[in-house]
Amino acid sequence: MTQKSTPSFKKSDLSSGKLPEIIEDRMLVKQSYRDLFWKAYRSKKKKAPAQFLDQFEKLYGFRPPEEVLEWENVRFAYQQIMYNVSDIWNMIDHEGGLQSDDEEEEEDAEYDADYQPVSFQKFLMKKGQTVEDKLASLIGSYDGLMFLFTGVAHFGSDGGGDSCWINLLPHAEGSAEVHRYNHEIGELEDEPFFSISHFIASNWSADRDDYDEDYEDDDEETPEPILTSALSNSVLKQYETDANKKYAKRPFYTKSLDLFERSSWLLGHSYGDPAFAYAEKLASAPTFKDWENEKKSLEKSHVLAAYWILAHYFMKNENACREACTISKKLPGKILPALAKAVLSLLDGKSDSLGRLSLKKLEELREQTFRNCDPKQIQPENRNLLEQATGLAGKKKISSADLKKRIQKGEDPMALVEEFSEDVDTHDFLLKEMGKKDQKFGKLVEEYFRERTSSSYNEWPYNNDKLDERLSLPISAAFRQGLNYDSENKKAFAGIIKTLGKFDDLNAMNAFRDAIQKLKQDDKRLEEVIACLLQSDRDDALSILTEAAWKFFETLDEALEKKKKVEKEGPNLNNIFTVFSYLQQALNERLLVGDEEAGKLAGKVLTYRNNLGMFGIALGYSFAVSAKLGFKENLDYIRTYLEAGVGIKGSGRDSYLQFHQLVNLSEGSIAWAVLDPETAKSGLKDLLERAEKNTSPGIAIDLQACYLSGLLFLEPDREEWIQLGHRILGNKGEEYRVYGPIRAVGKAKIQALKPHLYYHVYADPDPMVDYTWTYIEHAARHAWIQLTGKELPPFDDDDEYANRLAKNPKDLPAAILKPEKYSIQHVFQNIREKKYKDPDVIKIGGPWLEESLRYSTDEYRYGGNYDRWEAMKALFIQGLPAIPSFAKILELPYARSDWKLYTLQFMRFIEPESGKWEKILTMDAEEVQKIVDTNPPEWAAWGDLLAAKLFVSLGKDAFDSVLKLVKRRLGYASLHSYSSSSTEEALAARLPAVLNWFGRDGEQAIEILWKAAPKESEVKYILDSAAKKSGDSDWKNLPELSDDGIELEQWVNGRDYGPRFWISIHPKEIRFGIEEFYLHSILENSRAESGLNSSVWKDQFQSKAEELWKMSQVLGYQTAKKKVKKKR
Repeated sequence: MTQKSTPSFKKSDLSSGKLPEIIEDRMLVKQSYRDLFWKAYRSKKKKAPAQFLDQFEKLYGFRPPEEVLEWENVRFAYQQIMYNVSDIWNMIDHEGGLQSDDEEEEEDAEYDADYQPVSFQKFLMKKGQTVEDKLASLIGSYDGLMFLFTGVAHFGSDGGGDSCWINLLPHAEGSAEVHRYNHEIGELEDEPFFSISHFIASNWSADRDDYDEDYEDDDEETPEPILTSALSNSVLKQYETDANKKYAKRPFYTKSLDLFERSSWLLGHSYGDPAFAYAEKLASAPTFKDWENEKKSLEKSHVLAAYWILAHYFMKNENACREACTISKKLPGKILPALAKAVLSLLDGKSDSLGRLSLKKLEELREQTFRNCDPKQIQPENRNLLEQATGLAGKKKISSADLKKRIQKGEDPMALVEEFSEDVDTHDFLLKEMGKKDQKFGKLVEEYFRERTSSSYNEWPYNNDKLDERLSLPISAAFRQGLNYDSENKKAFAGIIKTLGKFDDLNAMNAFRDAIQKLKQDDKRLEEVIACLLQSDRDDALSILTEAAWKFFETLDEALEKKKKVEKEGPNLNNIFTVFSYLQQALNERLLVGDEEAGKLAGKVLTYRNNLGMFGIALGYSFAVSAKLGFKENLDYIRTYLEAGVGIKGSGRDSYLQFHQLVNLSEGSIAWAVLDPETAKSGLKDLLERAEKNTSPGIAIDLQACYLSGLLFLEPDREEWIQLGHRILGNKGEEYRVYGPIRAVGKAKIQALKPHLYYHVYADPDPMVDYTWTYIEHAARHAWIQLTGKELPPFDDDDEYANRLAKNPKDLPAAILKPEKYSIQHVFQNIREKKYKDPDVIKIGGPWLEESLRYSTDEYRYGGNYDRWEAMKALFIQGLPAIPSFAKILELPYARSDWKLYTLQFMRFIEPESGKWEKILTMDAEEVQKIVDTNPPEWAAWGDLLAAKLFVSLGKDAFDSVLKLVKRRLGYASLHSYSSSSTEEALAARLPAVLNWFGRDGEQAIEILWKAAPKESEVKYILDSAAKKSGDSDWKNLPELSDDGIELEQWVNGRDYGPRFWISIHPKEIRFGIEEFYLHSILENSRAESGLNSSVWKDQFQSKAEELWKMSQVLGYQTAKKKVKKKR
């Protein structure tokens, strides 16, 4: 196939009119792709109706660029070749889109409905749809508002999650600009591509070197040539220069990027979900003066009109809103006049909704938005109302002129601060004046002005010595004034919450009490306010915390509403960390006090029977309070809750209980044991036995831990409970189920389980994201005090990552046993990076790893296991002496199967493969049989070589021994689940397949083992793979060796990618190796090789080579292809 005539391009072709040619030139690198593209393009299938642009203009009042029609006519052809195009961007409508009726009827059966190319015909009305329906869909979605306010429509996405959007606003040259949208910050960014053609020419490179490997078809005898691009980079640069100049001269209301920056705060109001940090974005929105300057342009810009109608409506600028609506009613098209009519109906009281939003919700949003506006954004007659809404009205104030006079008369600035105790502007002026006379204080004031506009997580000052009492009242007043704004608003002054906590004085308490009273339950400022109250040394902090706890119940309906909204949306990046009520923390902590007021709170909690998830661990704490205060009237509730727990079902084998469930069930079990020991003993035992039968093993062990908590309290010396306690508390995978047994160990003072507490105290001393473990650390510390009467020291983070310690590597092994001072992960990591070899690494690190993995089969939560991996790698570099430590892991009954698999792989490569071959080839069958029977550590990972040797030596008489080896390896596998990496481990891949060499007996053995294995188990997976292989009835003879040698290979997973073992046999040397083995980079460059010199066997070389040749056939090696096929 040869390239057809080469097209030529000039810079004007990039504006519009040549989109198919640009796609062909840049996207399609083979002639066959181009032929397919043009064939589809020239067909009449899925062409846009000729009147598409006219219909669009009739509906919206403006005509999209001609290039949009070009796309509509080329998109079917793009669909035919999109899988042959480098996926830098995909112009796919993954949402299914708002296709036209004709489009829905004609969807190509060859392509998934979710993978249809984007069509802008979705902006037209469907059959039977009214203008009002269309308007509702636009103002009821993010995409719709993006179009109304900025003119852009979603066009495509890249693999990283970013998207691109097309500007549908009119363009003098018919070009449709393309904008990039950064999904991480939710914004359009950078200058646009000036047309779709420019977008394609810029993103699909003219440099074909990028395609040589990616597009080469390995199966083709003669690869199809890669075609060059005819569009030169010089033409592209000329176009960009010219387009940039024209773009700079255009009015802002034609530029989507400029329009986005000013309207992004409003993207969500009309469907009841304000944009993230909208209050912060609102600060840079256009002012009322901007409106007065721009309203004459509304007749030229539909997007400008749409913005001002809704902006004025939500800012409560009613007069201006009516004016914008009046202008918009006269605009061409149907959508803007319909929007104007709908908003006017609201203002006139003739309508009770806008789109899908009720009048009540609209009024809430208007009030919320109004409070966050700058006075410059509000129509003049409403500014007094704004002062009232933001709490500025009615405060004792002083004019700046009078203030200056009093300062000049020598009045004490601090006395003036106290006199006008709520006037923040006056405070700011006085602080500046004081700073002029005290340079050090002046710098502190400057810091204060800067820091107060930060987020609620801000900590200032870092050094408490910088606290100045003169700032106490001004900071309190500023924060209290800021409570009238949303937390993202700079005027909220959220950055000084922790500063108030550092002052911890009456001013701080007054501010915190106001915050509890005024803020909504989901305002993130409450999180820090409550944290400060918990750290306070003042008596009145407890009363404020009590107010917060009771307010939790008052605001429960709002929290439930938010929870339902999130559940309806489903998990996404915007809501995954949503907190429904920060007041829950106040309730939790107030219950922990355990006094009479806590009893009242517990009683209130236990009046609820539904939506218990909203209470989190407060339910469990209420059980604990009931036990402490002897509230036997709550026993029925507690027993009912525990009974319901045993019925919890998981969605799969990896399901597990959430932390609040574990706490609640554990505290309930202990409470039952305290309040009614006689019935609890048999009742909890029955629940535990039923829990053990749960079909989800993760939930089963979690429930057992919960019910064990009460049983340990009742029978602290019963061996059955102690052993189960060892299994649960001995788990080192940071499983939350340890909470209840830890509480029981402390309350019942169980010395036998005390050693486990130390690990749980220091398991995660410095959490980065998930702070759940802090609850377990606290419980473990308290239990330690109950057992010993002493406190364990806090974690010493002076050299947390052992960097200073590593300067003297001989001190590293001892640090493995000091979790109170070092991150054990980093201790092992330093051993590995320093390549430090010492017997103490094995002596201390080996038992550490063994204990870490001892009960790992019970782990179902995701964990990085970084400490374990670093321990494995640190032991690996110790070489052969570490093999016994690894072998011990294989014998742990409750160690996870995948860790046993990894252990076998580590053991396999800790020593040169050639050494094992040398030994096995010098052994007789009796010696090999002894190894099979005794299973010494040094041969634990080499059962395949043992099996092959026995079969070559004894033939079918080796069956029982080989079957024993097979069963031993299968004994390390999981009976419940499998990983595809199972068959990348040599023993799993090879040993069961050796049974095929025994003919019918071997095949039957595989079948029997397969039938005995549970469904979807790793054992079945391994045996399935073995059953697909076969053993030859006749040996292939070793060919005569030449200087070129013979190379054997085996892809252990049965495919031609993944780990590749090889053996190279030469007259003077035999070499063994592996390639493409990536497990945690334990092999340098993912490969290893070793060799045997023929002098090892002297005159026996030929016979040993023939024996090796036979063994390799048993193991599944084949003669290597001349060229190893490289897979992408």
